[in-house]
Amino acid sequence: MSRAEEFIASYHRIEDHLSREMGDGQHFSFSNMVNRLAKHNPIIERYKEDLHQMSQLRNAIVHERREPDFIIAEPHESLVNLILEVEKELLHPRQVIPLFRKIVTTFDADDSLVDVLGEIRDKNYSQFPVYNHDGSWRGLLTKKGVTSWLAETVNGPHVSLEGIQVKHVLHHDPHLRRYRFIAKETSVIEAHHHFINMKDGVRLDALLITETGQEDEPLLGIIRPQDILYVIG
Repeated sequence: MSRAEEFIASYHRIEDHLSREMGDGQHFSFSNMVNRLAKHNPIIERYKEDLHQMSQLRNAIVHERREPDFIIAEPHESLVNLILEVEKELLHPRQVIPLFRKIVTTFDADDSLVDVLGEIRDKNYSQFPVYNHDGSWRGLLTKKGVTSWLAETVNGPHVSLEGIQVKHVLHHDPHLRRYRFIAKETSVIEAHHHFINMKDGVRLDALLITETGQEDEPLLGIIRPQDILYVIG
């Protein structure tokens, strides 16, 4: 198969996928479908400009006046690789699980703050999911929140943390609600979309992964902004 044939075949698969996503039985041009779907599909939004360029390139290499899909030019190998990459992300998107599956360090609201400081010191963690004693969700404690509490509490050179529990510090955390629960089948690009878009005027500190995105389900993983940037590039 030539590069042009490979490009056209991938283009048609993407076009079929977009048509299925439209789902109303009407016919729309490739570019029209891209524009419409990009409004609510983060993957299509991410590749919107690439898809428009692919549409133009497809028209440039197909001589429709002579016969269907008559090839008049060969696309560069890099363009073929790009359209195949976009096709893969659209038809078989990478999901946050298993990519971000991990054992998450969590704390009980009644745990000692000393334990949290130990995790910060030993593992350099900066976000800690907190649960109530009955297992219900309480909130997200961050290193910034601990620092904020210390700044408000310290009055001298010596600090006593005896009897200080996580719940005493949690409500001082300005980042307490900068999180979102997501389902394990969420695409990596959609996860990235959550980070770059504001929630109530602030950016998220973490995405918490559960089976269906409900806070009362066991945690399967956690994603920080730097984690997603490492994967997305």
